[in-house]
Amino acid sequence: MEGFSLVVVAAGRGERAGGDSPKQYRRLGGRMVWEWSALLAESLFAEGIVRQVVFVVPPGDEPLFGEKLSAFSFPFSVTAGGAERNDSVLNGLRCATGDFVLVHDGARPFAGKMLCRRIMEAVTEDRGIVPLLPVSDALKKEETAGCFQPFPREGLFLTQTPQGFPKDKLIRALCSHGEGAKDEGEAWIRAGHDLGVVAGDRSNTKITWPEDFVLGENRFQKTFRTGIGYDIHPLVPGRRFILGGVAFPGFPLGFRGHSDGDPMVHALCDAILGGSGLGDIGTLYPASDMKYKGISSLVLLEDVARRASSAGWCLEWADCVVIAQEPRLSSRLQDMVRAMEQALPPEWRNRIHLKAKSGEGEGAVGSCCSVVCHAAATLSACGLRREELDERR
Repeated sequence: MEGFSLVVVAAGRGERAGGDSPKQYRRLGGRMVWEWSALLAESLFAEGIVRQVVFVVPPGDEPLFGEKLSAFSFPFSVTAGGAERNDSVLNGLRCATGDFVLVHDGARPFAGKMLCRRIMEAVTEDRGIVPLLPVSDALKKEETAGCFQPFPREGLFLTQTPQGFPKDKLIRALCSHGEGAKDEGEAWIRAGHDLGVVAGDRSNTKITWPEDFVLGENRFQKTFRTGIGYDIHPLVPGRRFILGGVAFPGFPLGFRGHSDGDPMVHALCDAILGGSGLGDIGTLYPASDMKYKGISSLVLLEDVARRASSAGWCLEWADCVVIAQEPRLSSRLQDMVRAMEQALPPEWRNRIHLKAKSGEGEGAVGSCCSVVCHAAATLSACGLRREELDERR
């Protein structure tokens, strides 16, 4: 038998969780909920535990997931979900290359490697495995409308994901007995197969209700880092003056440079790269590469932000200063801020502060031979608290 595929089902609407978008797209710990399953997949693949990952997503959102997943190292497929959960899982299973599968709910961002190992070690060619937790709360059952009676909790268990099965046998079970099933284990039992169990994980909670996001955030801690950026470009005739992504067509001088030469955007790029530990623009976008010749620096800023965001970083604040003798910049500062923010992810916007200073007639800046820009960017990254990490290993 040839290895495991991880199938992450993230195609639902998540209406009970509230919000303006499906819950898998909402932010938790600085990432979209479904991205935590991608981080689990990265860890499982790095240790050779899974061979491939399949994400089942809302129809039409395949490009979004594909772009995000390209930042990870594991082999992946993205497929559209169906009308019901059963259809979505079947779509994912048909893309899986492993002989065994772990089927995981993308709304469970806290699943850990230890739980996955327990499941995978127990699965056989004839036996599926689900993780269970004993019910610990007192139960009441509504016998008639508004009339509740005690109900015994003995012998009752909560079911979690991931759940492990031999792939082909699960496909047949879902095709014949999956309609209306709440999870894969239910269809598996209906089909007459043997279902085993392993201990679940109390920390492996599901995001279902609005308050689950508040409780989930409490399980993370933020790391803060600050990066600094600096750039200087000479002013020469025959080039456009583009600063902070804004053109000044009436000014007779422009920036000498391989790209459009925008020193403000370059300084901000380097500040973000420095804070996220991802290098610098000279290394990532070298002047020796002709594909960057004349390119808008806002395109570079967009790519820098994408790299930092994919690495788990979020911009908290950027303070920038441009030092120039001419032209006068005060009336265009907000235009520059807006232009730069449009190149950033939506959740990073309204976090740039820009100031302009005069060269005071001193040196190369004061004689209108160059423009100097500085930027400082504070970024944050969310990680599980140490005690959470210990439980997941």
